[in-house]
Amino acid sequence: MRLACALILCGASASAGTFTPPKGCTAYLTVQSRQCLVEHHWTCAADPQGMKWHTEIGQNGPVYIGQVDDEAQWIDSYYVGDDARERLVSPAKDPANLTELLSNGLDSYQFSISTSKGRMDVTGFDRIVERDLTIDGEVLHRTEYSIRIVDTKGALSYAATGSEYVSAKHRRFFSGYGTVSGPDAPYDFNASPVEFIYPGAPGYLSNTPLYGCDVVTARAVISERTLP
Repeated sequence: MRLACALILCGASASAGTFTPPKGCTAYLTVQSRQCLVEHHWTCAADPQGMKWHTEIGQNGPVYIGQVDDEAQWIDSYYVGDDARERLVSPAKDPANLTELLSNGLDSYQFSISTSKGRMDVTGFDRIVERDLTIDGEVLHRTEYSIRIVDTKGALSYAATGSEYVSAKHRRFFSGYGTVSGPDAPYDFNASPVEFIYPGAPGYLSNTPLYGCDVVTARAVISERTLP
């Protein structure tokens, strides 16, 4: 599935009030998160096994669309407001490995992404610090993470620490909270999940974010191996 096609469909869905996945694809989950964001998750029959997509929608429409694989590697990302795309450069020096994280509680990674500004090098780790916590009935593991992104000259492009939530069931990360520390002035964020909504439940595929919209302006959030 082409990213541009998916993005157009997301935009059309936002204006209609509900999300419709691209042709040949099946939605399976809506997540209402803090920081005025609602996420929709889907898979496509034409994709390799384990590939999955999600979009983040704020009060003014889509802000992000991305694809991850079954190890939660960031494969393809598009930031709507900045019209910026990022893609994984293969092979990775030390690929993100969800299997290792779930088994051993720790996973480090080192890989590169291709961006409009050239190649960027990403290093960091995820560590599970709390297993089997429940949010809205969903069993998750809370992680701590640290991440740095630099350009080929070593100049810092992004740095953050914080916590996220990883799902063994869905084999992906969900956003959490933390502090972005560079390269600009530091700021805190909290895009933690509040509701997990499955087909048939009220609010499923709704494009209206419900939480935090009175205090923040919706923006793309770097999360899930969502920079994936």
